[in-house]
Amino acid sequence: MQIISLSIFAILAAFSAATPTADAVHHLERRQNCGNILPACFGGSVVGQTSCRCPGQVERCDLWTCPGPSTGSMVCGQQGSGCVFI
Repeated sequence: MQIISLSIFAILAAFSAATPTADAVHHLERRQNCGNILPACFGGSVVGQTSCRCPGQVERCDLWTCPGPSTGSMVCGQQGSGCVFI
């Protein structure tokens, strides 16, 4: 009985330690850095449109996918107003 109780307690403790906190999840959701406006990624392509993430970006922004495993996606403003990674 004690072995089963300790096993269940250990499993629950491991799950609670592995669950991210609300602050960590919020930090992951907002990854763009509006202080670092970039040009569109080389070799990328437009896959849709989305709302702009930064105040300096103009009108409806394009959603770009960039080549390579680590770069991910960008949101680019119209009229050359720049891009940010999301």
